[in-house]
Amino acid sequence: MRAAVLHSVLISGREEDYDREHREIPADLLALLRSAGVRDWAIWRDGRDLLHVIDTDDYEAVAERIAGHPADVRWQEQMAELVEGFREVDAIPPLRAPRLVWSMREQEER
Repeated sequence: MRAAVLHSVLISGREEDYDREHREIPADLLALLRSAGVRDWAIWRDGRDLLHVIDTDDYEAVAERIAGHPADVRWQEQMAELVEGFREVDAIPPLRAPRLVWSMREQEER
């Protein structure tokens, strides 16, 4: 398994909204990620910090494949209301009690 890791930070007070939006992501977005080469995507949250672990051979290629696709554009617009932005991975603070917010694999198994 090759994995890419991303770190993003939520807008203060939007934590529960983010969790709710990730109970199930749209089917067209899930299909897009799968067709772009993502085997699994898991998001862990500790407070406002999000740790994304993406199981794929080439994250840059995935990003290029999904960029501009209507499903991703809609999702990014929704997430822009909740996410302050992405940070460098080396800026991830020590996580005290991260919990799984969403996993592609878990959603597909439901």
